[in-house]
Amino acid sequence: MLPNSPVREIYECKSCGQVSVKFYDPNLDRSYTKEEWSKTIAQGLQALKKILAPIHKDDPKFFSD
Repeated sequence: MLPNSPVREIYECKSCGQVSVKFYDPNLDRSYTKEEWSKTIAQGLQALKKILAPIHKDDPKFFSD
């Protein structure tokens, strides 16, 4: 799970696959393994779908999958 701070920059190292995430609070900057990052993205997508579910079914502008 990501900390409660806006993300400033995301960078993926092409040689090792590590994902470096920089936040507006530099004390929270860290690197994630490819597996950790994929899990974080999946959790975020699930949360977004849950939040948008009431709107999604009634509004044709929203589409996913």
